Amino acid sequence: MRQAYSPDDVDVMRGALDVWCALHNVGRDGVEANEAARRILDLMGRKKFTCDQLLAQLADFRPAPRHRIS
Repeated sequence: MRQAYSPDDVDVMRGALDVWCALHNVGRDGVEANEAARRILDLMGRKKFTCDQLLAQLADFRPAPRHRIS
């Protein structure tokens, strides 16, 4: 696992997280965003990805459905 990320890597990861959050209508401070961020870090720890590649890797990860309180 990589121990350090370049500024460019951080920009790519942040961009992927921002896009993922926007696509799934979740806030960056939420539980779902934290899980997505962990997955992004795990992926980038294995090899270098572009933002689009990270988003493709996250395609199967969706936030849990929200239940409305009546």
